[in-house]
This record gives sequence, C-alpha cells and structure tokens, in this order.
Amino acid sequence: WQEPVTFEDVAVYLSRAEWDAIAEGQRELYRSVMLDNYRLLTSLGYPGPKPDILYRMERGEEPWV
Repeated sequence: WQEPVTFEDVAVYLSRAEWDAIAEGQRELYRSVMLDNYRLLTSLGYPGPKPDILYRMERGEEPWV
C-alpha cells in the first residue's frame, strides 16, 4: 500500500527573494505548473483542502512564501 500523493509532495515554494529574482515568463510558468499540478491531483481524487498559495494566485497576489 502506498500513501496517496499530496499537493505538498509536488509543490515548489519560492521565497520572496527567489520570486523577485525570476523573470515574468518564469513567474507565469510557475503559476501554470502549480495550478496544473493541483488540477491533476484533484482529477485523481485528491481529497485535501485547496492550498492557500493557489487562492493567492487566483486573486492575483504573488505566491512567494
């Protein structure tokens, strides 16, 4: 038996300094990948709560932690 994969298993979190250091194209790619990862997990039955970082991105806020 394997434990189910969680969002935390596949998420990559960036600090503010890391976020500030990447170009806008990389920021868009980061947002896209994080949202795609969550969508994939939910399509596979991921029961966990929606991570706060995704709510922030949906509101247009910067996702650094």
